[in-house]
Formats: sequence, C-alpha cells, structure tokens
Amino acid sequence: MRKDIKDLKKFKGNEHGGLYALFPIDRKKTVKDIPKLEQHEVNVVAKFFRNAGSKVTAFRVVLCRVDELPDFKDNDQGDFIIDKIRSAKDNMVKENKVSKTGAERTVSDLIDKYIKEVLPSINDGERYQQFLRELWEPEIGNMVLEDVTADDIRKVRNKLKDQGLAIATINRRVQPIKTAFSFASGGLESRGFDCVPKWIETDVTVSVKAWKENNKVERYLSEDELKRLREEIAKSESENLSDFFEFKLAAGCRWSEAMGLTWDNVDFDNKIITFKKVLTRSKFKGQKEVNGKFVNEYDHHVFRDGLKNGESSRVLDMSLYPEVLNSLRDRKMATQIYSKKIFTADPKKAFRTALKRAEIKDFSFHTIRHTAMSYLAQEGATAFELKAQGGHKDIKSVERYAHLNAQLSKSAAEKMRRKIYGNG
Repeated sequence: MRKDIKDLKKFKGNEHGGLYALFPIDRKKTVKDIPKLEQHEVNVVAKFFRNAGSKVTAFRVVLCRVDELPDFKDNDQGDFIIDKIRSAKDNMVKENKVSKTGAERTVSDLIDKYIKEVLPSINDGERYQQFLRELWEPEIGNMVLEDVTADDIRKVRNKLKDQGLAIATINRRVQPIKTAFSFASGGLESRGFDCVPKWIETDVTVSVKAWKENNKVERYLSEDELKRLREEIAKSESENLSDFFEFKLAAGCRWSEAMGLTWDNVDFDNKIITFKKVLTRSKFKGQKEVNGKFVNEYDHHVFRDGLKNGESSRVLDMSLYPEVLNSLRDRKMATQIYSKKIFTADPKKAFRTALKRAEIKDFSFHTIRHTAMSYLAQEGATAFELKAQGGHKDIKSVERYAHLNAQLSKSAAEKMRRKIYGNG
C-alpha cells in the first residue's frame, strides 16, 4: 500500500512535464502545509492551457483527493492519475475550454519526425528505425498520439513475449517507441532535441518500465566445452576464427573493439594493445523520402572513434599472452600487405558452425567475453581488475561475476586478519 503524500511526490510523472501537483483543499492553507495534512485534505490537480486571444493562459483542474487514489501496486497510482488527466482534458475539449493541440497527429507522424530529426545522431539509429517502422508503425501507427495509452504499449510488448523473445530482446524493441514519445513531450530537450511545439503534454510510456533482466548469471564455457570448441575451431577453414577466438578469450574485449583494431594499435615491442576505435555495424550517411516517409540511409561496418563505455581509449598489457602476440605477428606478415585491419573478416558464421559441431548450445559470439570475465572472477580477480580488463563503464557492470568468486570473502577476511592481528 502506498498513498503516503511524501511518496506520492516522488511519482516519476512529475519529472516529465509536471503531470500533476498537490494542493490543500482548504484555501487558507498552502503547499507547505501539505505534509501535516491528512490525505482527504489534499487534492491532486492537473495543469491545462487554453488560448485567450494572442495569449496562452494556464489553469488547474481537480482530478481527485489523495485518499481516492488506488493502493500503489505496479504504478497503479501513476496510471490512475494519467487516466484522470486524459478524461479531464477530453471533457475540456468538448466544452471548448482547452485546445486539443496535436490531436490530429498520429504515431506514424511522430515516427517520421523522430527518424528525420533524432536518429541521424544516434549510434544505434538503424536498428531503432527498423523497430519503429517494422514493429511499432504496423501495430499503433494509425492511432492519434493523445489516444495512445500505456496499455497499448504493453499489449505490443506482451505479443513479443508470446512469440518467445528473450526479455533483453523485448526491452531493446520497446525502447525506441519510449524515446520517440519522450521526444514528442519535450523530454529530450536536455539532450539537444527540441520537439517544438510539443506534440503531447503527457508521455504515457513513462509508466512502461523495462522488464528486469537476469544479468546475475552469465553463460560461460566449462573446461570440457572449451576443449571441444577449440578442437572444432582448429578444423575450420576460416582464416580469422582461431586467432579471433583466442584473442577475445585472452583480452575479454567486445566484438566491436576486436574488429576495430588496426595494426597501428599493436605495440609488439612493449607488448601492449590500445583500443581506441570500434567497428560499428552502421553509421548514418544521409536521408531520402520514400512514398512520403523519411528513410535514413546507413554505411555498414565502418570505424568510429571512441569506445562503448564512453572512454576515448583503453590499453591492455598482453605480455602474459605470448601465444596471442605470436599469432598476431604471423597475421601481420600475412595480411598487412592488403589490409590495415587485424581481423579482415567477421568469423561469426564459422563460429556458429564450430559450436554446432562441438555440440555446445546457448552460446553466442558475445559470450566469449563473458567466459573471459568469468574465468578471471574464478581466479580471484577484484571488481576493479575485472572493470579494467573488460573495459566496463562502472563497477556495477561487473557485479554479475561476483558469485563466481567463491574465495572472495575468505580472501577479504584473510587480509583483514593480517591488518588487525598481523601474520601470527
């Protein structure tokens, strides 16, 4: 149960356009008196705007009393307030007391505007465009923006779940429509994107929270699986697969970082490798209009400066991996004549074939990175060491590997004992 006034003030809708406010019913009292009042003494009100000649004036409409709100469960209160706002606005429109600005605009109109104005500067823009055009536009594209509810978004999300998609995959498909609605309500102004005038006053997607993903347990190769996989990789005809696999396993880097390496990033004398660019799957190159709709065009597999974690570069000491460095030296002799890239082609297809022959399931190319991090954790690496090796953005990102280090608490206790009691 959550109808406490202090908690209600934390309702996240208030961060997205001031959806509502609290005011005492007794006009002799002020907002400062609210914490001392009972729930039945406080109104929940919404702010509306109307045209008055050349001016726009604001006025408040009472939605309900605080004690009339439902008990808090899965954002019931937030949805209740938003429904009240929508109902009040519809009534005001019927009475011609408030203009229904933007009501004629549809979700398709928003998608077009978002693709045209926002996506060109987003790294993952091509995938966002794909999800918006191929998923969201067919599902809700014809709906008027102000008629869309959080349940409409949830219904589409549930369809994806019924199709058997993973939670993480579903979250990635829902995020583009949430960002588009945030743009329409002015929520991206802080990031430099202005939707002027704002097409909607209320972003209903705020209450559609991402489903919780299970990041605590990561799939990694057992010793037997690693042995079988190496045997199959050795049989592969791919000129990149073996070197690529061993490099990723040793470095624990991302696919984009490994594919973004060029020979000038490798210092064989000092035995260090510097990651300072990535190979991005797509990069915006221009726009065109097709049948009245904007389409962004992208170049594929191009270099982009900087790393995924926001850093400009990262250095790894490879002195303890002479096998990897020797294989890179051999590659340089064979490939530098025709390519500045270390790994000249993406060996994913060959890797999938090796996995199938080794009878290893539920494993992907990206999971090689998790295997490397898991092995480090099992060998007692600290969170800071894991962060440095893997190039994670923060310590929280490596918490998923903590359960793999069974000796962590014992090691910490031993260090504390030596500090307190000495070595005796």
